[in-house]
Amino acid sequence: MNKKRKIRLLLGGILTLALVVTCGVVYQSGSKSTPNEKELVKENEEDSVDQAIKTEEREDSEEETADANTSNVEGSRDVEEETTQEKEGTDQTEASQDQGENTQETETGETEENQEGTAQDSETASAQITEQVETAMAPDLNFTESSLMEWPVSGQVVLDYNMDNTVYFPTLNVYKTSPAIAISAEVGTPVMAVANGQILSITENEETGTTVTVDMGNGYQAIYGQLKDVPFQAEEYVSAGAVLGYINEPTKYYTKEGANLYFALQKDGTPLDPLQYLP
Repeated sequence: MNKKRKIRLLLGGILTLALVVTCGVVYQSGSKSTPNEKELVKENEEDSVDQAIKTEEREDSEEETADANTSNVEGSRDVEEETTQEKEGTDQTEASQDQGENTQETETGETEENQEGTAQDSETASAQITEQVETAMAPDLNFTESSLMEWPVSGQVVLDYNMDNTVYFPTLNVYKTSPAIAISAEVGTPVMAVANGQILSITENEETGTTVTVDMGNGYQAIYGQLKDVPFQAEEYVSAGAVLGYINEPTKYYTKEGANLYFALQKDGTPLDPLQYLP
């Protein structure tokens, strides 16, 4: 029982005592009071007591309601605090998971970048090594005006070089200048490189068939036509005497001349007489 309830009980006791005293006084003066007056006093006493009891009961009910409301509010606060704590815990867990995922993604991205960088570095290093090896293996390209070539094939010259006068071409039945020579050879005869060089191109030409152009240095180029089965590719190096290919069937421009090697020599694009550089 709290302090407020004790005060109410004390007031009720005092009120009851006052009523008892009043009744005693009335009783003592009963000879002077009429029956109606006594009845009225008794009813007043009963009403006062009932009113005091009802007041006390109402106050008790209000106090219990207030306590219940206080308990509900405190309970609600406790639930809210627990919910907030749970939510904060969930948020922290999710944040930790997100941070872990981000960290893992970052590490994965860095690993992939490192792998790509390593692969690129390896490719670059491999290319550099290949270039160095090719440079070391490359023959000296220093053909000059005083250099001599080796014969590409052994055979008779069936068409001469002549850029000053015309030459008769039997298949075409015409006379015209000739920037190259035609050396007779059997189909399948190996064709040799006349000097060290680097292959500039391998092309197909209507007149000269499969044609290989080789850079010999200092602007000098050797041109081999009517070949087949060329074992090299452009930009590869060849040494003097290396097999560049084999004699093929003649094109329609050389059917009467028969199978032969078309061979030309140029300096900075200008035709030269190959026979001047052959032994």
